[in-house]
Amino acid sequence: MSYRTNAVLSSLAAWIFGLATSVLFVSLWGRAVVVDTDELGDSLLPLSQSEQVASAFSDWMTTELVESGVPAGAAEDATEAALVTDEVSFALKGIVVDVVDAAASDGVEGGTVDVASKLEPTVPAVTMALVDTGVPVTETQVGAVIRGIDPLVIRKASEPPLVGGNSPLAGRLGTAAILAVLFQLIFAGVYVLAAPDRLKRMRTLLNRFALTGLSFAVLLRLGSWVLDPEGGRAPVSESLSLLADSKWVLPALLGGAGAVAALFVWLVRVSTATPVGASLQPSEAATPRPG
Repeated sequence: MSYRTNAVLSSLAAWIFGLATSVLFVSLWGRAVVVDTDELGDSLLPLSQSEQVASAFSDWMTTELVESGVPAGAAEDATEAALVTDEVSFALKGIVVDVVDAAASDGVEGGTVDVASKLEPTVPAVTMALVDTGVPVTETQVGAVIRGIDPLVIRKASEPPLVGGNSPLAGRLGTAAILAVLFQLIFAGVYVLAAPDRLKRMRTLLNRFALTGLSFAVLLRLGSWVLDPEGGRAPVSESLSLLADSKWVLPALLGGAGAVAALFVWLVRVSTATPVGASLQPSEAATPRPG
């Protein structure tokens, strides 16, 4: 193999190895986020205070009040007053967590969220908020309306889970990680075998793996701060910030392991290398005998 061909092949193998390494870290981090539904639910909790969730709750309550004979303007004011109560905020957070759990369920009955049971503890607070805004209602009336809410269908019985270890998304990310490792092994072998100093080439790849992992961890932490530098600035930004911050330790640990492996290879290479310019010890010179 000519020198030029060897150089081109080595460069191509190193590039593909680096690309596969990036895919590996993205896939492993993404799968870790998708599989850990508890942390995923915690990361999405700020969405309970988002405009989308608040609008859905407001539209539902306003419609129910108007249908019961309350004027539209008074119904909107009453809904806004109920929405800012601690009880309603806590209930909406519970609904968000239940949505994630329902999306991760893989039972044959599908995944639903019992919104009525989540909102039922808010009946006293909602009733008081409505009364304070001039809407004459009783807890019995408000409780009857809330108990009449239909369950929220997140996943139909015929559909696979959206998140969790058994979800197609987790499966695709796992497949991507396996393929990335396979490509790494193949092109790492090509890159290492194409050089006379194979230990040096191996150390180069391990250093690249370590730097990619540590850089990815730093980007996750930095991205988390960029998305929400003040903390709680906006619900959507806060959730995205928490998602970026979750599982950052995984690429950091893998990158650290790569750095340790690179150091080990370097020690092996140093210990097995023949010193350059070392002089041979002269044999003992014959001493002349006295005459």
